[in-house]
Amino acid sequence: MLLKKLTFDNYKTYYGVQEVDLYIPEKERKENGKNIILLGGLNGAGKTTILKAILYILFGKRGMSEVEYKRLFSNVINNTFYNEGGKSCSVSLSLELDSGEEWTLKVKWYFDHLKRLTHEERSLDVKKTGSFATKHARIDNIEVYNRYIDKIIPYHAAPFFIFDGEEIKDIILRQNSHEMKEAIHKITGMESYKLLLNDLKSMRTSIQNQLARSTSRASIKNDEAELQELNESISKFEDRKNLISQKKQQYEKLIIEAKKERNDKLIHNSKSREAVLKKQTKVATELELVNKDFASFYSENVITIILGEKLHNLKTKLKEENQNAHNKIIQKASLTPYRNFMDQLLKMNIHPPLTEEQVMQINGLGEEIWKKENAIKSSIDTEEIHDISNKEYSFLTSIPIKDKQQVIQFLNRIEKLSQEFNELDNEIRNAPDTVNIEEENNKIDLLTKSYGEIDSKYKSVMLRLNKLNDQRTNLKNKFTRLSGQDENTEELQERYKNVDKTIAAMEEYVTEVTKMKAEFIRAEFAKMLKILFRKQDEFGKIEFDINTYSIRLYSDLMQEISIQERSAGEMQMISSSLIWALTKASDLSLPMVIDTPLGRLDSYHRNHLINHYYKELGEQVIILSTDTEITEDYIKIMQDASYRQYMLDYDENKKYTIIRDGYFDFVRL
Repeated sequence: MLLKKLTFDNYKTYYGVQEVDLYIPEKERKENGKNIILLGGLNGAGKTTILKAILYILFGKRGMSEVEYKRLFSNVINNTFYNEGGKSCSVSLSLELDSGEEWTLKVKWYFDHLKRLTHEERSLDVKKTGSFATKHARIDNIEVYNRYIDKIIPYHAAPFFIFDGEEIKDIILRQNSHEMKEAIHKITGMESYKLLLNDLKSMRTSIQNQLARSTSRASIKNDEAELQELNESISKFEDRKNLISQKKQQYEKLIIEAKKERNDKLIHNSKSREAVLKKQTKVATELELVNKDFASFYSENVITIILGEKLHNLKTKLKEENQNAHNKIIQKASLTPYRNFMDQLLKMNIHPPLTEEQVMQINGLGEEIWKKENAIKSSIDTEEIHDISNKEYSFLTSIPIKDKQQVIQFLNRIEKLSQEFNELDNEIRNAPDTVNIEEENNKIDLLTKSYGEIDSKYKSVMLRLNKLNDQRTNLKNKFTRLSGQDENTEELQERYKNVDKTIAAMEEYVTEVTKMKAEFIRAEFAKMLKILFRKQDEFGKIEFDINTYSIRLYSDLMQEISIQERSAGEMQMISSSLIWALTKASDLSLPMVIDTPLGRLDSYHRNHLINHYYKELGEQVIILSTDTEITEDYIKIMQDASYRQYMLDYDENKKYTIIRDGYFDFVRL
């Protein structure tokens, strides 16, 4: 994926519509080695605004509370534009996906006359490869949108690709966290292996089901004998299923009681977990109420929601026909005196007699004059296609029409509450304890393990029982079954064996490739750390823990070194080396956006980052820097490695920033 263009429309310090072309052609990237886009500016010119705008366009409110959102976005409209009467601002980001598709993501904010944020809108434009047509969609269901974006660039992986250089040390400090492990798992491509294994297992299950339904073409007598045997086997498995089901219920009850004992103990002895438990109970209650409200709303209004547009059109047509009929009655009544007068007039003897055409002209002209003098509106000749009574008219025009937006709001609320409930469930288990609940946890784990064994037996029995029931159904419908719909049993068995072997080989492959990935990350990390670090011989051994997905450093005496105790500059080098290793091991081709990467570094580490790191980091590296980071060596290297250079000029008098070509000393060289 590559970033193509970032567009500001009266957003923060950027007045008017201003664009930053971020695209680097393939020839420049791969043949000429130009992989860097430079944006320079003094503090307050809007560098961090660019980084945060890219993050918000991609990931929205994730990771921030509603209070934080209002604080950060309550004043994003450009002050100069607002003073001129403007009431909205926007940011859009164009992307080129690996497939060649071009996406344009846009966020627009609206403000009232008191400069208060009222709402925001999101939209997506997609242009297929080789097509000039663009498909536009407004994004209403943000949860679905988030899941789709995560397939392109996972949210938890964002800190490895879009980050503040001065805060990069936080990456290494977050080692061992669940988010860190999940992010590395997705970046290195291990997630795709899991999905492939799941697909293979689903295929195996599908073949099993087909085998259960497949039969050989036996005679009717053999079918009857087999049916009797199946009935006996089903009866036996039903008895076994009922027995195992009773045991399952017993263990479920024991697990519930054990969890209640543990939770009661936590409620009375752990303040932190008590709060989480109460919050989870509240969320569960709210989720139940929302589900009930949605079910009630949907059952009552599903027809009017589905037929909303057609009902609206029908009402409009009925009212139009009704109004036209009413107008005709009024017009007829208003013209009655005129027509009586004309009837009497034309009965008089007139010499010479009037022709039929002259009579029609006199009638027509007289009617028009009468209408004008008496302010009578002409009726519109509308075709009346509905022959209904007044009662039916009143019923049809009074049918309420519900907005489908309410359904979307219900679904979003249910999705959000479900996710919140699951997150709180994890918090309950992982929250710190003020009391020892090891005994309760062990009891729950033991009961859960036993329950899992019984559940496995139950599933096995049910699988066998389902197969037997399918076979019995097939036998009872033997004539249909023998009509050529049966699967080839031998072919299915061969496919099953092949898929089973593939799964075994894939599991072995995943184990080996995981070890290989870990070793590759360790080697790339060690290589870059030795290049960047001033103290070349300080580390005796470097490990990448495959279980926790974290880096461990050891001295020459094989004593583990605490990374947290290193200096800020050293931690930046360590974190940069980890990002390097993960980028090289990644299956994702993502752009890098880095704000102020050299601010806190000494000249040694700064030169090594410039010479050996950013030039080779990826196909698109966007660097935002201040004047304090710029040196003569930096400018020389960047002239060779950068494809575009921009300067963010903030006008103190006009109070807004202009984006122009050029970059600090580049302008004078």
